[in-house]
Amino acid sequence: MNEITFYLMRYGMYAVYGIVAFLFLKFIFSKTLKNHHSRWNTLIDNFDYSPKEFYARLKTELESHGVTKISIKETTHKEGGVMSHSRLYLRATWKDYQYDICGAKFGHGFFISWWLLYKDSIGKILISKIPFIGSWLAQKLYPVTYYRIDTASMFMSYAQSSVLKVIEDITNDKGVRALTEAERKPVMNNIFIR
Repeated sequence: MNEITFYLMRYGMYAVYGIVAFLFLKFIFSKTLKNHHSRWNTLIDNFDYSPKEFYARLKTELESHGVTKISIKETTHKEGGVMSHSRLYLRATWKDYQYDICGAKFGHGFFISWWLLYKDSIGKILISKIPFIGSWLAQKLYPVTYYRIDTASMFMSYAQSSVLKVIEDITNDKGVRALTEAERKPVMNNIFIR
C-alpha cells in the first residue's frame, strides 16, 4: 500500500506540474498568437436570412476570385467561457491571415461581422518575452515589411469585397436598401507599427 501511495503522489505531482505549465503557456500565448488587424460589422434590419445559406454563397464568392492556397471552412467560436454556446462562423485562411466571418439572426434583422487576424510566429513571441530587450529584438529579427502590410491589405480588400457582394446580392433579391458608403468601411487596427 505504501508503494502505491508513493507512486500516486510522485506521478500525481508530475501531472499537476504539467497542468500548471500548460496553463502558463496558454496564458502567455493566448493573447499574442493572433493580432487583430481589422474588423467590420453591420446589421440589416427587418431582414431574415439563413446563416448557412449566407456562408454557402460567401464561400462560392470567395473561391471565384482565383486566390490560390486559400482554405475556407465553417468553424465555431464560443460565445463566452468553456461552458457557453458556440456560434457558427466561416473561416477563410490564407498565408498568416485568418478571416472569420459571422452571419447570424439578431432580433428582427441579420447581423454580419468579420475579423481579420494576423498570426505571429512562435519565435517572435518567445523573443518578445525577453525582459528589457525582447520587443526591440523581435522588431529587428521579424521586421514589419511593406510586403506584410500589403498582403494584409490585399486579403482584407478581397474578403471585404466578397462579403459586400454577397450582401448586395441577398438584399437585392429581397428588395432591401443597399448599404451606404459609411456602412461599407472596415475598422483598422494598427498592428503593423514600424
